Amino acid sequence: MKKHITLLLVLSIALSLTGCGPKEGDAKAWPAHDITVDVAYAAGGTADTANRQLAILMGKSLGANISVVNVTGGSGSIAGQQMYAAAHDGYTWLGDVAHTVSGWRCLNYADLSWEDFYGFYAATSPYVLFVSGNSPYETYEQLFQAMANDPAIKWGNAGLGSINQLTGQLMVDTLGLSGSSVPYDGGRTAAVKVVAGEVTWSWCGASDILDLAQSGSIRILGVCDDQALTVDTPSGSYEAPSLLTEYPELSALQDLLYWGFRIPRDTPAQVVSAIQTAFQAAVESQEWQDFCASKSLSSTCVMGKDSDEMCARLESIYTWGLYDLNMTADGVSPADFQIPRIEDFTFPANERAENAAPWPQ
Repeated sequence: MKKHITLLLVLSIALSLTGCGPKEGDAKAWPAHDITVDVAYAAGGTADTANRQLAILMGKSLGANISVVNVTGGSGSIAGQQMYAAAHDGYTWLGDVAHTVSGWRCLNYADLSWEDFYGFYAATSPYVLFVSGNSPYETYEQLFQAMANDPAIKWGNAGLGSINQLTGQLMVDTLGLSGSSVPYDGGRTAAVKVVAGEVTWSWCGASDILDLAQSGSIRILGVCDDQALTVDTPSGSYEAPSLLTEYPELSALQDLLYWGFRIPRDTPAQVVSAIQTAFQAAVESQEWQDFCASKSLSSTCVMGKDSDEMCARLESIYTWGLYDLNMTADGVSPADFQIPRIEDFTFPANERAENAAPWPQ
């Protein structure tokens, strides 16, 4: 009898210890294994390089390996749906730009938008207009005159329905010009096609193509920012002027690009808090500041309610821009999703925003 009692006692203790130990996926034990970031754009672009740098810095804080995988297409919706289909346990993130998810419903790509996620955004950069390094156009005035003379001149963008295509088209339309838009799988890819001569010009964040400008492969003709941009090349430095000096009407295209990542909004609160702490430490580090300086990026630390309001504002700008250019799905309007035009924007902008789960305190 004593042997049976002893055996039962040992089994009971063993089971008790097993039950109390950390389990893979348990928020208290998080992270218990590697984390994956599905980047929605092509390798070499800012969404890719920024998330790779954040992965290194945040991985140190979290004590975990963070791997980055590029999943392109569908204006980021393919990567977004892949990430959202995974367990909402903090082990799969979406690397993107803050506006990325905003247009999916209006484009009929996916039934998701910003309020389904918590967004963490670490850097911003202005749009730039550029041509190949051996282009005959050395100023934006020369390019614009050529476009006025030849409406069929091709320009490359980051993909159908992307904010890159939208803002580039808005620039063309605002200036009363025309052009033939060619979509690719990211701003970086479009820049490579400019170098190859497949398209004449392109338009994207300065950080996407700074190295190509520094090598002389492309020439930046103008910056959609109040400040000019100095570019150092092997043959010397030049200053890319502000487009806003001569075209102040383009100021509506400022302050639209923010890079970082997002996670599902129903991720466990303890995990979200751990990610917040690691994110803040990463963007405040000297390594991150040095990275931003090397890529013509300005460091930011946007999360919490500030992130929600920024993403809602970008949703308003982006979706109505798509609609006005007849780029939304047939019969679909931002009004169908209670999205106000930017001139009517307040936060929270609609019931979806009001009902979004708050950030952990």
